[in-house]
Order: sequence, then C-alpha cells, then structure tokens
Amino acid sequence: MFLKDRDINEQLLIKDRAIASSIQGIGIGDLDGRIIYVNDAVLRMWGSADPSDFLGRSALEFARSREEAEQIMKTVMEKGSWEGEIAGQRKDGSPIIVHLAANIVYNDRGEPLCIMDSFIDITDRKTMEGDLRIKDFAIASSIQGIGIGDLEGNITYVNNAALRMWGASDVSEVLGRSALEFAQSREEAEQVMETILLKGSWENEIAGWRKDDSPIIVHLAANIVYNYDGEPICIMVSFIDITDRKKIEEELRIKDFAIASSIQGIGIGDLEGNITYVNNAALRMWGASDSSEVLGLSALEFAQSREEAEQVMETILEKGSWEDEIAGWRKDGSPIIVHLSVNIVYNDRGEPVCIMVSFIDITDRKKMEEDLRIKDFAIASSIDAIVIGDLDGNITYVNQAFLNMWGDDNPETVIGRPVTSFAKSREFAHEVIEIVMHEGSWYGELEGVKKDNSTVTVLLAANLVTDAAGQAVCMMGTVVDITDRKNAQKQLEKYNEELETRVAERTRALVTANERLITEIEERKEIEKSLRQKEEEVRMQSLNLKETNTALKILLKQREQDKEDIEEKVLTNMKELVMPYIETLKNTTLDKKQKAYVDILESNIFNILSPYMKKLSTFYQSFTPMQIQIADLVKAGKTTKEISEMLNLSDRAIEFHRNSIRDKLGLKNKKINLRSYLLSLSQ
Repeated sequence: MFLKDRDINEQLLIKDRAIASSIQGIGIGDLDGRIIYVNDAVLRMWGSADPSDFLGRSALEFARSREEAEQIMKTVMEKGSWEGEIAGQRKDGSPIIVHLAANIVYNDRGEPLCIMDSFIDITDRKTMEGDLRIKDFAIASSIQGIGIGDLEGNITYVNNAALRMWGASDVSEVLGRSALEFAQSREEAEQVMETILLKGSWENEIAGWRKDDSPIIVHLAANIVYNYDGEPICIMVSFIDITDRKKIEEELRIKDFAIASSIQGIGIGDLEGNITYVNNAALRMWGASDSSEVLGLSALEFAQSREEAEQVMETILEKGSWEDEIAGWRKDGSPIIVHLSVNIVYNDRGEPVCIMVSFIDITDRKKMEEDLRIKDFAIASSIDAIVIGDLDGNITYVNQAFLNMWGDDNPETVIGRPVTSFAKSREFAHEVIEIVMHEGSWYGELEGVKKDNSTVTVLLAANLVTDAAGQAVCMMGTVVDITDRKNAQKQLEKYNEELETRVAERTRALVTANERLITEIEERKEIEKSLRQKEEEVRMQSLNLKETNTALKILLKQREQDKEDIEEKVLTNMKELVMPYIETLKNTTLDKKQKAYVDILESNIFNILSPYMKKLSTFYQSFTPMQIQIADLVKAGKTTKEISEMLNLSDRAIEFHRNSIRDKLGLKNKKINLRSYLLSLSQ
C-alpha cells in the first residue's frame, strides 16, 4: 500500500512539474469559474510574475467580452468541454488572443471536480494571419498581374488581374504550366529565367501571347522569395499590361516622325502665339535651317499684315480654329502665301494647352493660278477661235470666237460633240486627228460646216498637249475663218483674168490702129505725089486725110482714156480688196514659211502694179498700204473706233496713222477736216 501511494505521489509530482513547465498556459478553476491554479506560461502570457494576481479571481474577468466568456462557461458546464479562440486582455491592457481548450475534470465516481483550461497565445499568429489575409487580398485584388511559381518556373498562383490579362477566368487553365509558355520568344524567356536565378531579380518589358493568341506586352518585375534562413522558396512576378501604352507610344512616335518629316509646315505655339516647335518643312518654307532662329518668336512677326494676323489670332482664341490663306514674309524678305489651318489643342479636361498650325506654301500655286487665269481670259477673249478636245476627239472647251464662227452663243450645243462633226469631210478630219496623235501637230486649211449648214473655210493649227511627263492629255486647235480671204483671192484671180483679157483686146486694137495709121500714111504719101499731078485730087485727098487724122486722134485719145480707166480700176481694186488683207495677214501670228509667202505675194503684186504706180495720185504715192486703207475709211465717213474694230487695231494705232496722213498731206497743225480734204482731192 505504501509503495502504491509512493508511486502515485511520484506520478503526481511529475505531472505537476509537467504542468508547471509547460509552454502552454494551464489553469485550473472551480466549478464556479474561480481560478485556483495557473502555471508560469499563463503568468508570462498575462504579463505577471505573481500567481496571486490570478488566484481567487473569476476567469471571466480576463476575457475581452464577458458575454462571450459566459457563453463559453455555459457550454463547458453543459457539454463538459469547449475549444476555440477567444480574445482577452493582458495585465497592461494590451489585447491577447488564445486558443483555449476547457474541460471538466471528474473523479472516479464521475463527479465534476474542477475545470482545467489549456491555452496557447496565438496573438502574433492571428496578427500574421491578418496581415497575410490583407496581403492575400491585396495580391488577389491588385490591378497588377501577380503570379507565383516554383524555382523551375511552374506557376503555382495567379491573381485575377493576371487571368484577365491572359484572357481566362479559371486559374486551372494556368496553374502547373511553365511561365515560359506564355512568352512570344521562348529563347528570351529562358534568358530572363537564367538572370532571375543568377541575380535574384529581373525587370523589363517582355512580349507574350494571350489565350486567344493576340499579342501582349507587359512590364515585368520578377524576384526570388527567400525564407528566414535565406533559402530560395519561390519566384514572385508582378506585371503590368503596357500593350496599349506601347501602341500609344508607337503611334505617338509615328505621329512625331510624321510631323517632323511632313512636307507640310507644322508649328506649335503657346496661347500667346509664341512659337515652341517647328518642323523641317516650316524651316525650309521660311528659309532657315536651325529652329533656334524661330523658337520663341511671335507667329505674328511672320505675317505681311500684323493687323490681319492679330484678327486671325482673335478668331482662333474665340472659335478654337481658323483656316484660310494668308500672306507672310520669308527670312530673306521675299513674299510667301500659305494655306493655314490653325487649331487650339485641349487636354483631357478640356483646357486649352497650345496652338497647332499646319500650312502649305501655295505661293507658286497662286502665281500659277493667276497666270492660268490670265491665259484663260486670253483664250476666252481671243479673236481666234480656240477649241480643246479629249484624246478621243470630243470637244471639252470652246471660246466665244468659236461660238461666233459656229453661229451660236450656247456652248452646250458644242461641248461633248466630236470635233469631226464640224468638218465638211469627216474622213479628212479623222486623218488630221491621226496626224496630230502621231506627229504632235497639223497645220492647214479645211472646210467646215456652220450651224446653219453654210460652208466656212478655216485655217487650222492643231497640236497635241502633253503634261510635264510628256504624256498626252488633250488636243488643242486654233481656227481662223479665211472664207472672205479665199473669196477675195478668187475675185482677184477673176479680175486678173479680166484685166489680161481687156489689155490683150486693147493691145490688139492699138496694133490694128497703128497698122491702119501706117497704111494711111503710106496712102497720104501716094496722095501727095498724086496731088502734084492733080490739084483737085490733092485737095480732096487732103480733106480726106484731115478727116482721117481727126478720127485717129479721137481714137487715140479714147484708147488713152480707156487705159487710164483700167489702170485706175485695177489700182483701186488692189488697194481696197487685196492690200488691206495682206497687211492684216502680216499682223497675224505666222511662222517663217508663211511670212515668206506673204512677202513674196506682196512683192509680186507691187511688181504687177509698178507700171501703173506713176499714175497714182501724188498724195497716195507716199502712203503705206495701211495708211491708204485708213484714208479710204476716213473718206467713207468711218470714226476712229469703227476703223479700229474693222482693222482689229487699237484706237491709239488708228490715231497714229491719221496723224501721219495729215503730216504727209501738209495738214499738220492746220484746222482742216481730214475727210473733207480727202473728198476734195478725189473730185
């Protein structure tokens, strides 16, 4: 019995020491919850060194929530035990969280003796769990993609942002896979992995593939995670999708390059109009090579009109934009005209930040437009008929002179029609077009048909018009109505034939008269001889001879008068019907060959008329053909304006010729009417 009690005491001692030295807090209380024992671990947890701070006190006092402690006590008493976490307060008032296991201790008879509590201080663990929970939530809800992988690069965790970036919704599609699979370049990914394992971290941009095989670019920061012993345990990666940013950067780079290399001048200025940027095209337009010559200057300084530039600036600030043409000065002082487009640039908040200007140098274009306008006016107002057609021979433009020649004022009746439809012989017109298309030009006469079906003879100069590259773009023809000239030529030929006939007839008459005269003279000699013989016969013969002489004188006088009439008529016809048109023809645009023909024609006509020139009136002999023509028109009662319109000369040219005529007639500085004087000379 003694040995048995001794064994029990030893066992009890061992248990007491085990309880006392346990790292777990152990406390014993009665069935009312009053503490009757605590070990050292409890004292340390509560922050005390004296058990008396506990003994006799209710365990409920140490709970943060008395209501919660009472509920636990009730559960222990009803069920015999309770286990869980409970929050309390240390001696210094600081919080403590313990994992508590409370049990009723029974005797051999099953009667409850006391309540035994064992508990572990899990305050730090709960704090760590809280911190870890916060960090887990932060990682899971981060807008950055975050992933964790083992040291071989196999993925063990990804957050939702990473899934969204990749285009998935279930982590099972990613977990367990090698991170290298997601890179566009496996070789590059392997080099990154080697760098991470060698240096412990890596950060840069890398290109990958999304789930749908679309490209993605991320800014990646990878680090090896070490435990407290400094041993690597995993690799953590955080990354940001910069695909859109890279795209924007690329677009911005392209736009920057486009602006810098644009053939349009582009400038940027502040809201006061001071220049902050110009591209190379703007510098070239202004005539500079260094932007430092421009930056900081007011844009208003480059305008020809400061007032106009200030008005433009006011419009821009008021309406936000302006577009039109404006004149300025280059660096060397030469003028420049630009087509200017100005806009205020706003930020995301709608606030104006700067003014952007784009402009094109239209100086040459404006000059060309002015030259073209002058040429268009010249063509439209030309007295020569001008027609333009496409390469198929269809008319695209005619001037007023062409319409007048055609006999209509409406160009719509002509535009679009084949040019060959105006020719009397369409076959010949087609041949002319073929020559123009192959040889580039054609010059000659052809017959056309007017709107009223009357025939017109024209002199046509047709040319193929080419562009700067030598490609044919259209055909152009200049048409001159020479119907009257052709008729005049025919009439002249007819008059020449009649003149030759009448001269021949007069010559034959003169020969006959001369022959008769010679015969009569011979007869008179015979008669004179006879008269010596017979006085009566002489008297009679003398009488006959006298009568014959009288008749011969009358005949010779008549012949001279007829000859003067013919000469006067020939000279008058030449002067009025031929010489004016030759003079007009000489004033038209002729090539060297045509001018030579006209000179020859004029020379031959003067050669023909030279035998009769000495018969001209004295005042006409010193006149030029043009002065003769103007003198006749003045004599006919025509005014200076009417003469200028008839001869296609200016009023000043007619006045010049009138003054020359007065000078040659000795009327200079004399108050004598020129028409009256000319009429008096012709009487």
